[in-house]
Amino acid sequence: MPEMLKINLARPIATAGACRAAGGPAEGGDASNQQALREQLAATMEAAQRRELEKIEAQRAELTGLCETVGAIRGKLDELHQETVARNRSDIAKLAVEIARKIVMHEIGRGDYDIQAIVEEALKRAPTRQDITIRVNPDDLSQCQQLQQARPDNSWAGLNFVADWSVARSDCLVETPKGVVKSFVEEHLERIGEALARVK
Repeated sequence: MPEMLKINLARPIATAGACRAAGGPAEGGDASNQQALREQLAATMEAAQRRELEKIEAQRAELTGLCETVGAIRGKLDELHQETVARNRSDIAKLAVEIARKIVMHEIGRGDYDIQAIVEEALKRAPTRQDITIRVNPDDLSQCQQLQQARPDNSWAGLNFVADWSVARSDCLVETPKGVVKSFVEEHLERIGEALARVK
């Protein structure tokens, strides 16, 4: 048998009464009170959920409005860009050509170009391959002559290369009995500028 619990009190107990155990039904109460509490709790939770859903819907509506605003701004920016390009197409083409000119002239100044490819491209446009004189800058003449001597049996064998200070480095002028073909960097750049100006 377990040992009895003893409590020592400083004073005698004046009165005593019975109380219900925790969680037990209240005196005089019934199951309807518990049902009412459950319904009240469910209603409170439902109201809280409804408020959260309303907040989410409000945020969604606000986000949709912001997306529509951003879309409208983007459309306006696209229109502005197109109008700006259309108004300044000529200036943009000139700027692009000027940038290309500076790059090309820098490369030519360093001697970083293929005179053989330039001459052969000009020869493709020549109206005939007989009695051809090719005028090149004196700085390019020695290289052209070396290429000609290195392969005497190729298409350069019958070409007559002439030094001409009026022809810029990397340029060439192909003279034939049926016409002249120019391969000038400046003319190429002008044609590129014209093509860029026509682009829509």
